[in-house]
Amino acid sequence: MRIIQSGFTLVELIITLVIMGILAAVVGPRFFDRKAFDERFYFEEALSAVRYAQKLAIASGCSIEIQLDQDGYRADYANDCGDAPTDPKRGDPVAGPDGGDLQGNNPEKVGINQELAVTFNALGAVDAPASIKFAQGTFELIVHSTGFIEARP
Repeated sequence: MRIIQSGFTLVELIITLVIMGILAAVVGPRFFDRKAFDERFYFEEALSAVRYAQKLAIASGCSIEIQLDQDGYRADYANDCGDAPTDPKRGDPVAGPDGGDLQGNNPEKVGINQELAVTFNALGAVDAPASIKFAQGTFELIVHSTGFIEARP
């Protein structure tokens, strides 16, 4: 009668533990540094807000201005959108998808190189192209005069 034994040898287990230890020492700290994640999250949030403002300008036929700076972003109507008392007026805040104002803060104080202020017309285009860089140039948001919004990570 033959007895078959299966399993790992002590040497295989030790090598596996050594490899896991090396990976934990090299890769582990990257998962605990939130700064890169916070920078990317804020860039994506601001990019979504700019794209939403453009889509709303096209859908409503009203010009919408969005401003993005070191403190956060905010979207307002750039002109009166009708004569009725309930129609949005110049300077009124734009409603976001959640029903509140389309605005957000920069809670982690992600570095921004300059202010971005663009006004989308009813065609989704802007008068002059503009760009803004986040996190010391790691991410860039560019609004072309045609209305094309480019994101460069």
